[in-house]
Amino acid sequence: LKQLGSSPPMQSCRRSGVLCKMTPTQGSHLALQILLLQAVSSAAGVLDGFGLGACRDEASCKANLESITSKLDELRDGMRRKQLTVSALEEIRSGILSGRRVELPSAHRQHLERGSPLISEVTFDARHRPVSTNVSRHFQQPRTIASKLAVRHHAFLSLKKSSQGSAKNAIPALMIFVDDESKLSIYSLDNEPLLDRFNLGHAPGTSIVQMELSPSQENHFVMTMDSEGTVRVHNIKIISRKKDKAGEARNETEETAQPKAAKPAKGSANDPRQLNVSASLASSFTLSPSGSQTRKLNVALPVERGSQTFFIAGDSSGGISVFHRNGTVKGRVRVTEDPGGVKGLIRAQGNQVVFYSSHAFGFFSPSQIDLQYPPCTGWNSPLIDLALEPSYSTGRVLLALADGDVLVYATTKGKSKACDLTLKFPHVSTLPFKLHSFRGHVMALPTPLENTEKQDEYLREIFFFNMAAMEHGYGSTASRAITLQASFKPKQPMSVALYGQPSAGAGPPGDKAKSQIAIQFKGETGVEVYDLTLRTPPPPKAAAAEGGGGNSSGWDMSSMLNWMPKVGVFGVALIGVVIWNIRKVSGGGGGGSGGSDGLPDDFDEELFKEKLRERRAKAKADKENDDNKDDD
Repeated sequence: LKQLGSSPPMQSCRRSGVLCKMTPTQGSHLALQILLLQAVSSAAGVLDGFGLGACRDEASCKANLESITSKLDELRDGMRRKQLTVSALEEIRSGILSGRRVELPSAHRQHLERGSPLISEVTFDARHRPVSTNVSRHFQQPRTIASKLAVRHHAFLSLKKSSQGSAKNAIPALMIFVDDESKLSIYSLDNEPLLDRFNLGHAPGTSIVQMELSPSQENHFVMTMDSEGTVRVHNIKIISRKKDKAGEARNETEETAQPKAAKPAKGSANDPRQLNVSASLASSFTLSPSGSQTRKLNVALPVERGSQTFFIAGDSSGGISVFHRNGTVKGRVRVTEDPGGVKGLIRAQGNQVVFYSSHAFGFFSPSQIDLQYPPCTGWNSPLIDLALEPSYSTGRVLLALADGDVLVYATTKGKSKACDLTLKFPHVSTLPFKLHSFRGHVMALPTPLENTEKQDEYLREIFFFNMAAMEHGYGSTASRAITLQASFKPKQPMSVALYGQPSAGAGPPGDKAKSQIAIQFKGETGVEVYDLTLRTPPPPKAAAAEGGGGNSSGWDMSSMLNWMPKVGVFGVALIGVVIWNIRKVSGGGGGGSGGSDGLPDDFDEELFKEKLRERRAKAKADKENDDNKDDD
């Protein structure tokens, strides 16, 4: 550089042996470029190793300049990305200060959420922004039940409907609780304890990991499983007692929900009816050891086949066992070789049971004690939860994976069985979901795994995914895949239980019948019960389900005919026929080659009039003869 700055360019070129054919002007420009590039290199640290020593001839200098130019282009792109990141962070900061949630592109939000779980609390997915976030509109009349219990599991126990009285005043269900001390409690929906802390009899030092209720309303029982794989079944006896005028209680109908009278104050002597609830042990069973192989039950599910009750149990070795009601084994078969064995069991249509492991699911027949078809596989992330699609579609299974994805697999194709990936939910959470089907929606609660880092920093919101909207696909505008995104912060939902009123299960589209949802919040005792009001979306059209395109607005001829009532179609057709006949009679042209009055050219009008007079005279004579016969 000193030589280039003090000597004539050609002389320095001769001494250094660099660019001997360079003109003085070119040499000055090169010196300035090299000085500038070395300054940038020393400041940015990206051009080290590209000194003058590497430049020996014209070709090498060109290669070095091209390499330096590409490095500068990469540096410029990196600076642009950093600028976009700073802009996004500044927008997030202003959103936090103003108390609003900022919309971010899906890829940006997912990337930031991996580094900081708090991103999900202050941002929305711009493409899948929820239609509603109004919790008070859809979660109404909150009340606390069992406020002094440290609840571990809870569920709704449906009661039989009474033949007397209106359904509006009937007791629909009771709340079943299992606390941290493995004790059973039963409460009414009015927060009245009916059975208080009944000892379930599990071994000391164990904790209850699963609770299931009887599938039928004819006989009630509670099945519990502890951490050692022991299952205990307790019968629940519910008797409605009614006080007579003398104040003595007398039995009404067993296990029947009678119409609920106007309830006096708790403990009042004027209460005309009360429920008596008792529990008793029915059976207990576990999986017997098999040689040196250690195995235990992971999950169990009660099912009914006619008048018989069976218990289906999946174990850690990948087997499924069938137990009788008294606890004896009917049979066992191995269904998977995935690590951890069978993870869950779900009741399906008929007598089928859906099982799932970490990377497979299939259909199990309790009567045959075998799989009906080969298991379905094909995903990489472990399977955490499984649910069946809402009632208007059959044969499809929803899979919640550990990375937050939800996949939809079709298990039927016409009359044959299949295993086809048909749909993928929007990726709006890095946590896996717990899935529940509810009135045309899929309710999903993000639930961290045991090995999830920073569990307390994640905001747990309840998502309601609209299956019909996702069936239509996603366009350039924001989708309507998420009907409701409910946040209860600072409370964190831990688990939920749903109870649907009979009119709310498969009601018509737009039906607003109320259902009940019980939410257990982290760090709080008892559960919060809400009236859940959410419109049932219309089912997806058959054309959309088959993947047909069509007009995205939905106002094509087929949809208009489906929307218009059949009576309206008949009325339009009738009006068209009437108008056509009027035009034909009036000569407006109804077809044919008639004259000016719309009649054929060879029509004999006089003959027609004569025939008409004869016909009228004959009819008059016949009428007179009939009258004379009546007089005789």
